[in-house]
Amino acid sequence: MKPYAPIAALALATLAHSASAQNRIGSGDVSELFNTYCATCHGENLRGGQGSSLVDGVWAHGSSDADIARVIAEGIPDTEMIPWKHSLSEKQIRSLVIYIREQTQIAARAELPQDAFQPKDGIFTSEKHSFTLEKVGEGEGILWALEFLPDDSLLVTQRDGILWRFQDGQRTAIQGTPEVWQHGQGGLLEVQKHPDYANNGWIYLGYSENVGGKENGKNAGMTAVVRGRIQGDKWIDQEEIYHAPKDLHTSAGAHYGTRFVFQDGYLYFGIGDRGRQDQAQDLSRPNGKIHRIHDDGRIPADNPFFDTPNALATIWSYGHRNPQGLDAHPETGDIWEVEHGPRGGDETNLLRPGLNYGWPVITYGMNYNGSPITDLTAKQGMEQPKHYWVPSIAICGIDFYTGDKFPQWKNNLFVSGMASEELHRLTIEGEQVVADEIVFKGQGRIRDVYSAPDGYLYVLLTQQSPRIGSIYRLVPAQ
Repeated sequence: MKPYAPIAALALATLAHSASAQNRIGSGDVSELFNTYCATCHGENLRGGQGSSLVDGVWAHGSSDADIARVIAEGIPDTEMIPWKHSLSEKQIRSLVIYIREQTQIAARAELPQDAFQPKDGIFTSEKHSFTLEKVGEGEGILWALEFLPDDSLLVTQRDGILWRFQDGQRTAIQGTPEVWQHGQGGLLEVQKHPDYANNGWIYLGYSENVGGKENGKNAGMTAVVRGRIQGDKWIDQEEIYHAPKDLHTSAGAHYGTRFVFQDGYLYFGIGDRGRQDQAQDLSRPNGKIHRIHDDGRIPADNPFFDTPNALATIWSYGHRNPQGLDAHPETGDIWEVEHGPRGGDETNLLRPGLNYGWPVITYGMNYNGSPITDLTAKQGMEQPKHYWVPSIAICGIDFYTGDKFPQWKNNLFVSGMASEELHRLTIEGEQVVADEIVFKGQGRIRDVYSAPDGYLYVLLTQQSPRIGSIYRLVPAQ
């Protein structure tokens, strides 16, 4: 892939071995592909051997994904980098490119000082601001989303079905919230107040439900939305806002999506592909879509597929894998979304009506087991992400910062990372993401981030063992 000493004998030996290995590997684990076809020259750790390092950022024949794929496929004339296009499929070559990108990032992180993201004397230092983390609440299990009310109380969803209210150091469970279908990643998910909450008192909940649906004889469910009011510690006045017909529910336990954006009387929310990835391209299915309805549940007549035969009229955009972050830019009103990729390819998207965001036809990731999904990262008629991560950070909640405690963060988009345990700050100019900073890392899985009315930035952190969810706020350092 890059100039290196002659290794003809090794290359020929690998090529001879590849014929038998092809049947054994098929479209399987990319690390096994790499070890079979590439490690002899470039080392099992990709740091070089007979050939050059693949994780040092130096590329003699082009550094783009397309350049690297071309070199793997075509080889390099007059060198010992032989072409592999007759031994590897386009999908396998694509998975090798993803693997190289993934391992490059892992190697770069490993070379950072061990205390690179650790606080010093309790103070975290980022590019624009220094801050401390101050705990303001705690609960068992997985805390999923948070919302502030005008009385300075804080609503927090617990995925196993509890809606908590934190106020004056006390935690109270709200009684009478809808029964959730606790299946896999499902449960009680999003909570958000109506923009005119001060006058109407409406609180909206997103959750997984089972209403008798079956798929291949198994209980099936889908993401639903309701609204209600809180009186004392009671959930009252519940109204159904969105339910998918039960014959469209799936039995999978994955990818329920959901976050809310209220704008101009409309409610936007996402549903993940529910583990049925091809249905993300099917306009007759609710999963793998962003939906738009009136805030009382009516369907707007100007939705892009309102008059399309066999299409669900609530769909705003499609081709999404698992959207778990949604927010509107405070100045432009543009709605931004983040969604989980598979292994690699977590995306940041700018939403537009009627557009196809590509999953699973195009992706910058591969299957978790290292097998390829597709060789395509782009296709006509499908949108490109504005930003993506390889390896995945396991995105979740997002929020634009609108407070005054951190003035140099104004209008930046904060993205939570679960597997990476990272809080990212994206700088957006117009319709482009121009910078991505890790604000802090290694404090727990970050499930949600919230720019609060008091000017602080809040995060939900989950510690895995024992599983405890905690609410922290970022406080400017003195």
